[in-house]
Amino acid sequence: MIDPTLKNSNILIVDDQVANIDVLEGFLVMQGYSKIKTTTDPRKVISLFQTFDPDLILLDLAMPYLSGFEVLQLLKPFVLARTFVPILVLTADITKEAKQRALSEGASDFLTKPFDLIEVGLRIKNLLFTKYLIQQLGSQNQILEEKVKVRTKDLQQSNIELIAARDKAEASNRLKTAFMNNISHEIRTPLNGILGFAPMTIDPNFSNTEKNEFLEILNLSSKRLMQTISDYMDISLITSDNMEVTMAEFVPGQLLEEIQKQFQAPCDKKGIALKIQKQESFNTVAIHSDRGFLKKILTHLVDNALKFTEEGEITIGVSVKINLIEFYVKDSGIGISKEALSLVFDHFSQEDFSSTRKHEGSGLGLAIVQGMILLLGGTIKAESVKDIGSTFTFTIPWEVDSSATTTSEPAEHNVSSAQRPVLLVAEDEPYGYLLFELSLDADYEIIRAEDGEEAVEFCKLIPEIQLVLMDLKMPKMNGLIATQEIKKFRKDLPIIALTAYAEAGMRAKCLDAGCDEYLAKPVSKMELLDKIREFIGTV
Repeated sequence: MIDPTLKNSNILIVDDQVANIDVLEGFLVMQGYSKIKTTTDPRKVISLFQTFDPDLILLDLAMPYLSGFEVLQLLKPFVLARTFVPILVLTADITKEAKQRALSEGASDFLTKPFDLIEVGLRIKNLLFTKYLIQQLGSQNQILEEKVKVRTKDLQQSNIELIAARDKAEASNRLKTAFMNNISHEIRTPLNGILGFAPMTIDPNFSNTEKNEFLEILNLSSKRLMQTISDYMDISLITSDNMEVTMAEFVPGQLLEEIQKQFQAPCDKKGIALKIQKQESFNTVAIHSDRGFLKKILTHLVDNALKFTEEGEITIGVSVKINLIEFYVKDSGIGISKEALSLVFDHFSQEDFSSTRKHEGSGLGLAIVQGMILLLGGTIKAESVKDIGSTFTFTIPWEVDSSATTTSEPAEHNVSSAQRPVLLVAEDEPYGYLLFELSLDADYEIIRAEDGEEAVEFCKLIPEIQLVLMDLKMPKMNGLIATQEIKKFRKDLPIIALTAYAEAGMRAKCLDAGCDEYLAKPVSKMELLDKIREFIGTV
């Protein structure tokens, strides 16, 4: 075995920092090397070289009295007189010039601080092994010499690969650092708006007009913070393969109308036309896919188009191809450069990561879009011309449910005009209930249940209850079990699950338990009212 021979090698460490010497010496001892000399004074290297006869030298570059480059120059005639004495440079100087100069002055290998001790150990072993082979060459034939050449070539290739891997890792780290800075910005900025303006809304020194402006800032900041958190959760689920697909029938035309309604006001505010292009059949024919995924995909694409478009129009379109349904979002915005276009779907990627960029956002929207489309079995492509606009086109498998055609809005329950519809709100948090009460009190009669058992009891005792808003996390009995109990004796009573849980598959769990619909908190007043009206309408 060669290892014992290598462990007996003489190793000289030259570094002006005692702490660095202690780390390296301790590591070498742990690896089994026992013949180690050290010095913090580079002026002593020549005498140590002559008396200690090192098989390997570990050399720093930045030192007092003599730099590492000067030490290399002094050692050169002594090294040349020997068969081979490898010198491994360990330095904090990461410049290419330093590396090239060190290697040209006689260094055998080069590593930058902070270094990986395991890599240092492997390089030391490789250099000592190379020295061992060179020593053996003095008494062996040409065949052995060729083997050494092959081995040396392998070592050089390994070094090239290590350097390439290091460069790639450094580039990735720079990108991740910029991304983490962006995360901090996207969370702290809306938090600053919320925490800064919230006290002002109750400050008597401000007028009602000013307080209304403060409330609008709070609203916008809250929405921005919620979107940021949702994006980080979605990309986490996608990258960890924990995002689940829930397939069901739905009408794509109605979904496009929802998207149009969602973005009409912000488009009007910027003076941008928002157009929908679809065949009439898309208002009546249902397809089989994940409606929630598709809504998020379109929302991200339209939001992106709106963010980067200052004038002109945004068009949302859908059409049928062979075995596929194709959607596209086209804008007349600033466009994307050719260099950035190939990276727009990457995680941690934005065309502009600088602190002076004009547009807000985490840069995860398109990565989320691509991840969801791939989960649906589809593809997406981007086309763009700088200063002209961009078009994002994606396709998903086309499955028509021929039995699911419709020509009318969802059926509404008959509601007596003599009184307001009665809702049961199962919510144990007082602030949560207050929000529902303020949102719904104008159109509905509200009854509150503070735990799951009470919700079940109220549904038994009060037949006038026409719909239940069911929080999932409640004392005594959670919302899913309460839903199952209620459905045993009132199968046709609509129950909408409301929860702050947003993990993958939660919607499917709610529907499996008997809930008729699922909404994730925080939910807007408009979204809540629209969902309630789908089931029972208003007076």
